[in-house]
Amino acid sequence: MNIDCDKESLFLSDDLIFYTVEGEGRHIGKPSVFMRMSMCNLTCIGFASVDSPNGCDSYVSWSVKNKMTFNEIFDFMESKGYIDKLHAGAIWKLTGGEPLIQQKQLLKLCQAFKDKYAFLPHIDFETNATLLPDAEWKTFNATFTTSPKLTTNGDPEEKTYKPDVLKWHVDNGSDFKFVISKSEDLDEIYRKYISPDSNICVPRTHTWFMPCCGSRKEHIEVAPVVAEYAKAMCVNFSPRLHLLVWDLALKV
Repeated sequence: MNIDCDKESLFLSDDLIFYTVEGEGRHIGKPSVFMRMSMCNLTCIGFASVDSPNGCDSYVSWSVKNKMTFNEIFDFMESKGYIDKLHAGAIWKLTGGEPLIQQKQLLKLCQAFKDKYAFLPHIDFETNATLLPDAEWKTFNATFTTSPKLTTNGDPEEKTYKPDVLKWHVDNGSDFKFVISKSEDLDEIYRKYISPDSNICVPRTHTWFMPCCGSRKEHIEVAPVVAEYAKAMCVNFSPRLHLLVWDLALKV
């Protein structure tokens, strides 16, 4: 594939690209280069709190569009030393918003990265599991960390619950993170995702419960309850490390 890296482009968020440690789920604590994409197909307004009034904790970032060519992205990553971090084993986190909105361009970007740097880092997506991943991601050994949205997120179920996409993720070993707002969420998770009757059958070993919160203070208040929920359903509990360490949801 002949990719013109001066012409091909992507829309990145206000965060652009930054180096940190993963804050949630299976890869928590691992060094990661986050590339936050612009745009999302959901609002998550139901997650609003005093410390996170927009609902989605990254809304103020992904709602901004920064158009960058592939070469501009690579130059930026080189200038920050991020290519070296990826070569040393950091995860390349493709997140948003919803990164799969720009899936075709991301496939081209990853191919261009491989052609330019002669290696492939561990690519892991953060996705809301409403858009079907392309089969070509298997050639890049990409993994997927999904965050399906429950009724409490505030968007209509026809937008948030896509059984064919969810089943693809189960069949391909993806992880599932659920933001817990109240005890009723457990019934919904079991009924729609974990129960054999759901036809999705998410493995408990690939399931993480996380507290719905927008600050360190809120995390400290609600995390113990969510941890008990995780114990009761015999799934994994995940703190939101970026809130505990930096008391920030973005650019850390």
